[in-house]
Amino acid sequence: MKKIFNYLNPFAHLGEKDYSFTLPLFTSLLISLLSELYALQIAKDPMSVGGYIIFINFATVIYFAFRSGIRGGLISTFIIILYYFYIIYDRNYTGQLFTSGIVTTLVLGSIYAAIALIIGYLKQNIDNLIEREADGKRRLEAIVDQMPVGVVITDSEGNILQTNKQFITILGRDAIKGTKIGQDTVDSITDFYHKKIPASQWPLAQALATGKSMTKKEYTLAKDNDNNTYLQVSASVIRNKVGKTIAAVSVVSDITQLKEIDKRKDEFINMASHELKTPLTSLRLYIDSLLKNRGSDQVKTLKSIKLQTEKLQQLIADLLDVSRIQTGKMIFSMDKFDINDLIKETIKDMQKTTTKHNIKFKNKGSLMVKADRLRINQVLTNLITNAIKFAPLGGNINILTKKTSGKITIAVQDQGIGITKDQLQKIFERLYQVSDAQEKTYPGLGMGLYISKEIIKRHNGKIWVESKIGKGSTFYFTLPLKN
Repeated sequence: MKKIFNYLNPFAHLGEKDYSFTLPLFTSLLISLLSELYALQIAKDPMSVGGYIIFINFATVIYFAFRSGIRGGLISTFIIILYYFYIIYDRNYTGQLFTSGIVTTLVLGSIYAAIALIIGYLKQNIDNLIEREADGKRRLEAIVDQMPVGVVITDSEGNILQTNKQFITILGRDAIKGTKIGQDTVDSITDFYHKKIPASQWPLAQALATGKSMTKKEYTLAKDNDNNTYLQVSASVIRNKVGKTIAAVSVVSDITQLKEIDKRKDEFINMASHELKTPLTSLRLYIDSLLKNRGSDQVKTLKSIKLQTEKLQQLIADLLDVSRIQTGKMIFSMDKFDINDLIKETIKDMQKTTTKHNIKFKNKGSLMVKADRLRINQVLTNLITNAIKFAPLGGNINILTKKTSGKITIAVQDQGIGITKDQLQKIFERLYQVSDAQEKTYPGLGMGLYISKEIIKRHNGKIWVESKIGKGSTFYFTLPLKN
């Protein structure tokens, strides 16, 4: 019954532009037929019910003009006029009665047509306005839904009207439409000092209460996985032409990554200070030693000074490389060479730096590549250095090469501490440092793997890692072969 009522209710079809042809046609025919049956079979006096029939026909024209626009009203008018001409013919009107019937029919037809045109025109204009309003609303909803920040829209009383996908993603929950802002405290959201935020202090509630914009308020959201999400929230009211508040909107941004970057910058400054301070302190001690003990163990001391100087040079080189990568100024000199020869040369240099590790490589003939020899040496050196650093107890470091479908894959395998799954996702990020099960970190600024990734990427290759805790890691990278 509800569906039938909605189908017949003309107000339920406001905004619809699919104007029916068959409904006004057959309904008007049915009404004319029922009117004729009533006049002849029930009232048995057609002349006495003429006024009622005219009234019903007026209502029919108005109904279909309002429901189906100009088309519906004119179709209904046409059927009614035909019915009136049928009455004149069927009742054998003659003389003055015939003339009066024709004139009355034409006058009523003109009135019906005028009503159909006026109401139908208004109906179609209303439909166009509603359609434009609906299109605008859909466009706004689509824009809001695709925004990279969370959005909450409320009415002037603070009742939530709309949220977008990003809001749900950031908060891990949806705000139920109709919920009123400012009534409930969200226990998991705290301020900078980890103090719970009362509902009345939430930026959107404050904006509605004061009429002022709240901008860039920062909060912490504790989630079930024990990871904090850092939020930046702004809110503002929306006013009409006369300045009355009609709605409010709040924008929620996830600034966790920015906070992590800031944290890493601070850590980087501390690490850089420490890493640079250590060789500088050593250099100063060695210089003091030379000054105090001239001619005694000078060669050994000078070698130590050279080693510390090389460490400083490497730190500065890494910093410069990161800067060049960020500014797109890293330059490559592409040459054709045998990658196996480069691997052997790198192993020879790196083996001198450790007595606990045995670096192995099985030569598999000549494998020619076109790449920047110094940069690929830098990648190999970084990977072997990490293999030595993260296997403090020593062991074998195996280097393998494999030729497949126009490319070569180089693997550096160690027997070190291994890398956890969550760290595998971040290991190639700038300034990221791997820690062991006891949260112990190892010396370095966390730039080697980031630089290596960018070098391989610019050679149209790929770099990745496979690892198991306590069993070591294997780093792979690919380079295109040069035929």
